[in-house]
Amino acid sequence: MEKMQAQPLEHAIDTIRVRFGSQALTRAAELPPPQPWPSGTALDSLTGIGGLPQGRLSLLTGSGTCGKLTLSLALLAAATHEFAHAVVVDTLGEFDPWTVLPFHPDLSRLTLVRLDPDPAGEAVAALAKAGAGFILLMGEVSEPWLGPIEAGAHRSSAVLIGVVESAGRPFAHASSLSLGFSRLDWVWERGQLIGLRSLVRCLKNRVAPPLGESELEIRYPLGTRVGFDSPITAVASVDEVECTSAVV
Repeated sequence: MEKMQAQPLEHAIDTIRVRFGSQALTRAAELPPPQPWPSGTALDSLTGIGGLPQGRLSLLTGSGTCGKLTLSLALLAAATHEFAHAVVVDTLGEFDPWTVLPFHPDLSRLTLVRLDPDPAGEAVAALAKAGAGFILLMGEVSEPWLGPIEAGAHRSSAVLIGVVESAGRPFAHASSLSLGFSRLDWVWERGQLIGLRSLVRCLKNRVAPPLGESELEIRYPLGTRVGFDSPITAVASVDEVECTSAVV
């Protein structure tokens, strides 16, 4: 039965390749493994390649205070020191740019984009195509843009991370890696709340065999706020996204 079902699929694949070229369609198993971006966290041990996959969409999911946002801000700050251009795309209108400052980002390399979900897809696709090294998606983008976003990220080898409580079906399907967070306990020191411990499960992995789960201790940044002279900039159109060098 399975063999009979496979024959029409093979014929369709052959037809597409004959009409549009041998590279028009590639099986997932035939794709070369993506290059890893080592995050320096326990997440690297869950991906199977020693880091977050470049050119693929990775999702950090979980409800409530589970550590995914704090960790994503730490990754964003680290990315500003490794890539020429790091971007936050806020489709929810809830991202506070001040929250990233205690993680000591290089603000000259950081851009905040505030757009509704539909226009945000166009912005992310343009940024990925233009070569942004790191893109943090705060919320989902609409289904029609997922293909162009992934294609742009793949061409530029961008690290593409989405942070959502629970991913919708299209967003979840488009991801190559999905990690689920759940809080285990708070971390206290001398009566002060300094972080939390989370259990991180590999829910989906298309880049390597899934590698189970890991406990992760996430520390909140402490100390004085980092001051900065640059203005807070909200990018409102794709044209501005492509040409801006402004920071958060």
